[in-house]
Amino acid sequence: MICKLLAVFSKGRPGLSVFLGVVVLPGIFVCFASGNDKVSGYTFSDFYNALELYEDERCLETGEAIFENLRTKHGENSGFIALKSRFQAAEFLVKRMINELKRATGRQLFAKSGQVFGYGEIHTSKQALMVAPAKSFHEDSLGLFRNPVKIKDLEDAEKRFLSSYYDFRLQRLTEVVARAGQALAIAEPDFEGTYNYTLVLPLLHSSEEHPVWIAVLPRWMRRSGQLRSLSDSSLLHYGLSFQAMVLGRAAAKMDGEEFSKVDFYKSAAKKAGVWNAHIASDCLRRAIGITPAEQVDDIVGLHFDILQLWLDSSNFVLAAGQSRTIYETFPEHGRAGKAIWLYYYSLSRAGKSEEILMNIDGAISDKRAEAYKSKLMYIKWWALRRGGGKLGMIAGLEYKLLKRYGNNPIVAPILLSRATDSLAKQDYGQVYNILNRLKEKFPSAEATKQAEKMLKKLKNADAIK
Repeated sequence: MICKLLAVFSKGRPGLSVFLGVVVLPGIFVCFASGNDKVSGYTFSDFYNALELYEDERCLETGEAIFENLRTKHGENSGFIALKSRFQAAEFLVKRMINELKRATGRQLFAKSGQVFGYGEIHTSKQALMVAPAKSFHEDSLGLFRNPVKIKDLEDAEKRFLSSYYDFRLQRLTEVVARAGQALAIAEPDFEGTYNYTLVLPLLHSSEEHPVWIAVLPRWMRRSGQLRSLSDSSLLHYGLSFQAMVLGRAAAKMDGEEFSKVDFYKSAAKKAGVWNAHIASDCLRRAIGITPAEQVDDIVGLHFDILQLWLDSSNFVLAAGQSRTIYETFPEHGRAGKAIWLYYYSLSRAGKSEEILMNIDGAISDKRAEAYKSKLMYIKWWALRRGGGKLGMIAGLEYKLLKRYGNNPIVAPILLSRATDSLAKQDYGQVYNILNRLKEKFPSAEATKQAEKMLKKLKNADAIK
């Protein structure tokens, strides 16, 4: 039974054996050892049988006895010493997390009891829920678990036992953390960090090359609904979109659903949204990486989705870089012109007037961007005024814009700037004419709101008779 279970959850991955320097076939490493390999009164098969029957206490007793015997036998082995240290590091990490969760649970229960008996008004729910994020424990421990433990000069059966025993101990520790998180969730239903804490140890043993191994999760969490919650935690709390996909794929398989990595990453990007733009962009880049090269329109669309993320999150420098990537990577695509315009638009939002003026003339004359010529000319005008360009050059560009696009609201800011210039010269009649022209032609333009304020001030000052 246990062999079948592990085969399901570890498809394509040799469990955590890679972290112990043991290479065995995925999902079957617990079935290799011979029943004749007796250690300290127990055979390896005694341990595996207890594991198969979910007899955790007997499994723990048997495993500890065998492990201690092996420690005596191989106490000078550097790999075995490193493994012992890894056990201690995992236990110490779990102890820290348990203490954090217990303290939070205690504070919350005390706050609630105080409210019942009338002496706990100062213990607010917010104070009681001050819990260190699980991600901080994960990040603090990365250095301890980054490198695999290499165990040499042991018999194959011994290595396989150590691999299985390590996985079992990891599962037990993860179970303890999950239960502590569950206790806090019961004490305070608003606490949603149970899944975040549960994932700390499994994620410390995962990487881009080694997906999170689901078989070390508590058994009650190996259900599709729980796996989907763990997937969300991997995505939104840890920012690990690949591991989120692994957990989401396992949940879909459990429910007998079709699963598409591309669709998952696109959906995950929407779930992450603007507030997690870097996570969302990582999801979209992963979707790009696995989309067939011949699906050019889909790939370009995903690139534009990343661009929109940077625009919506006001990361305009990144938006400019993404725009440039699009029109340089897909120069002949029908949307290249839009990418060119958005490159200069993003630079303008980032206040990069000098960078705009370096190459925008080429963009204005680029046939691919013909549909965006008026917008590009306006951006050039804006950059010239912002950068203190020559008045003659600015006036000439204004003349072209007003002549070619006089009925386009894009020229509204130009009219407003002309009115401002006339105001500085105290040519109030000209100011009045320009502002009224602006109101009549573009009543809905943003510049018109400013024009109305200027007219009101002028009239109040009796500047216009």
